[in-house]
Amino acid sequence: MPFGWGIVSTGKHPDIKIAPAMAAADGGELVGVYSRDQHRVEAFAQKHHARAAYSQLGDLLKDSRVDGVFVSSPNALHAEHVVQAAEAGKHVLCEKPMATTIADAVRMLQACRRAAVTLGVAFNLRQHPPISARASSSPPGRWGASCSPRRSWRSACAAATARRRARRSRSGGTRRS
Repeated sequence: MPFGWGIVSTGKHPDIKIAPAMAAADGGELVGVYSRDQHRVEAFAQKHHARAAYSQLGDLLKDSRVDGVFVSSPNALHAEHVVQAAEAGKHVLCEKPMATTIADAVRMLQACRRAAVTLGVAFNLRQHPPISARASSSPPGRWGASCSPRRSWRSACAAATARRRARRSRSGGTRRS
């Protein structure tokens, strides 16, 4: 029986990357999609062959065919959506950043532990070419011990400070634009 996916958000990333990847992967299927905008979620579901389109998150989370959700909502909503999914017994893969505050990250972890569901964070930058190139181009020990390099991509969107993702209060991150 395939793993039933739900997607929380119908933004560009789920549309261009996530839903097509789910369709291409063996062992899973896109069961349902959530967006606050009913017309948008219906169009997304039709485009990506999802079985259901929901304008209420609770309805997606009640769908027994959904085993887990990919949370790609605005950063400031990640904690709320992950906790709701965990409480509904759904496994969660959350887009980065996991949370905008440490308190929210702890709350998310605790909710998933209580519900005995898996929480993953879609943070693949360890394999990102510039990061892996730095590690492979230096002799061992030259820069000290390797650890998890961190970089905030928010600084790359300084020209877009009026946009939602560029606002520190809503996007999280470690650097100022």
